[in-house]
Amino acid sequence: MNNISDSLAIAILHQQAGRFFEAEQIYTQTLQEQPNQVDALYLSGTLAHQLGDTEKAIAFYRQAVAINPALASVHSNLGIALKQQGLWKEAIQHYQEAIALQPNSAQFHYNLGLVFQQLGNLAAAKDSYRQATILQPSYALAYNNLGLVLLHLGEIEAAISCYKTAIELQPDFAEAHQNLAEALLLIGDFDLGFAEYEWRWQMFPPEQLPNFATPPWDGSPLDGKTILLYAEQGLGDTFQFIRYAALVRDRGGRVILACLPDQVELLKTVPGVEQVFALDEELPQFYTQAPLMSLPYLLGTTIETIPAKIPYIFAPPSHNFQLAASPETKLKVGIVWAGNPGNRNDSKRTSGLQPFLPLFKIPAVEFYSLQVGKSSQDLAQLPADIKIQDLSSYLHNFNDTAAAIAQLDLVLTIDTSVAHLAGALGKPTWVVLPFIPDWRWLLHRDDSPWYPTMRLFRQESVGDWSGVFAKVGQKIMKYEV
Repeated sequence: MNNISDSLAIAILHQQAGRFFEAEQIYTQTLQEQPNQVDALYLSGTLAHQLGDTEKAIAFYRQAVAINPALASVHSNLGIALKQQGLWKEAIQHYQEAIALQPNSAQFHYNLGLVFQQLGNLAAAKDSYRQATILQPSYALAYNNLGLVLLHLGEIEAAISCYKTAIELQPDFAEAHQNLAEALLLIGDFDLGFAEYEWRWQMFPPEQLPNFATPPWDGSPLDGKTILLYAEQGLGDTFQFIRYAALVRDRGGRVILACLPDQVELLKTVPGVEQVFALDEELPQFYTQAPLMSLPYLLGTTIETIPAKIPYIFAPPSHNFQLAASPETKLKVGIVWAGNPGNRNDSKRTSGLQPFLPLFKIPAVEFYSLQVGKSSQDLAQLPADIKIQDLSSYLHNFNDTAAAIAQLDLVLTIDTSVAHLAGALGKPTWVVLPFIPDWRWLLHRDDSPWYPTMRLFRQESVGDWSGVFAKVGQKIMKYEV
């Protein structure tokens, strides 16, 4: 071994041990002596990458492949760094270069699949993940991601098979269990689905898990003891699953609830709930506790036994605003077109305001925007001849939203918290859904067993909102209050 090889070997040991300064010194010194030393350039790139300096890493990787284009690992690492920077097309190019040089690398095919999946090219992602599993049949991560892609392509049973294979290969693979749960629930297999759904807790580090001194509830009779039910996920999930409070009360429990602050006042109206607190408030003593989204599992819910008595949330009896309508108005419709951008599926479920435009020309229908947050500003981009009543300045919390919904004839919304609130209030609610929706909406039906007054409008192909809203328009013109 020459001196440079010896030095780089020592630097690698420093880098692996976390002695980054010492490793960088050796790499820098080597490049000062030999600026085109490919191994030193590559290793400098891996160090910069490890330290979070992606731009610097890309510069080193580019230098290395410019000198020697036949280095598959450098192309692969460059692809990873470019992907992190959002430079998708160039990332694909380098992944493909890596595969051309080393076609039997399952990791390279997997990495390429990640980019295709991120770009929404599901067919190409499917091919890449499939090839990764062929080359490495024990590749649990590739099976899991292949399942995700198959699910969004509508190949549900094949997706379930992939998740099961991933779990067989890696029994403690929490994400695969969670994905399997959602796929099973989507096809209506509540028995297995809700059992698998309990794996969701394994996806978080211990410091992010609920930390209660009291034991979790196992579904047994409570004999007058106090039980805390608590919100664990989104606003809509809380509205959907708070319906179980009455069943927990019927098990003999004195029910208290912890939820997000915007929901506190409204959820005081829920039957079976004695007290409601914000999640960040100090709570009174309780004997046991359960997260809201574990209640279907604890209570053995099937599609046939969903507690669907509505309303189970009640709008305030009086409020400080009344919806205005012109004398010729025959139908008052509230609309929501955008969800929480922090939701991992938001890009699929959010339609935007554009597909609503043909509806706004239907005579004798008054539209009211229930949209809040930044997306409410989309109304300013509407043509001057379209007038939508913007309620965002009145909607400070969900009490306000419920008061507005109570004055409407119909709510038309994407899959977001307003859909669940309107359904829980018993208001006629139309929900527009992506091709493969969230598990709670099931498949191939235009009704919801969770909400008797709800109608579902589904995309017939991925991204086809125009087709969905064409159906909505036809139904609105025939709708009678």
